[in-house]
Amino acid sequence: MIFASLGTMDMPFERMAKAIDEWAGKCEEEVIVQTGHTSYPYRHAKAFGFCTKEEMKRYMEEASMVILQGGWGTINEAMEMGKRIVVMPRHNHTEHIHDQFQLVKKLDSMGCVVGVFDEKLLAEKIRLAQRHVFQPLQKGCAKGLIESKLREWCGNNC
Repeated sequence: MIFASLGTMDMPFERMAKAIDEWAGKCEEEVIVQTGHTSYPYRHAKAFGFCTKEEMKRYMEEASMVILQGGWGTINEAMEMGKRIVVMPRHNHTEHIHDQFQLVKKLDSMGCVVGVFDEKLLAEKIRLAQRHVFQPLQKGCAKGLIESKLREWCGNNC
């Protein structure tokens, strides 16, 4: 099963919905989509609006791959699960209230996700993700960075 999430942002993401449904028509695996506030007449994928955090986690755990919108929370959860992750960022001001492209481009360049910056390339990016060696995100401790920056700004007076 492949799980896709359009997120819970109260702005529709029809561009991603249409791309996933068209791809699902050619996919041999079951495709399940959490649609949020996006109304789209799915013909090939199974779709539902919202679910609990626990249900979302279960869908992602059971999935062979996840296809996500560019929100950090779900991307981070999927990375922690070690999932194959394909991410399509929402456009600023028409599909979201801020730019998701910067985050997705960075994670894509680090090998943590496969970014889809043109919905027409979704099938190609999914094929890439099936053989891609995903890199874990190296997380650090912000404490040292903050202390260093404070010393730089304040000297020994902090």
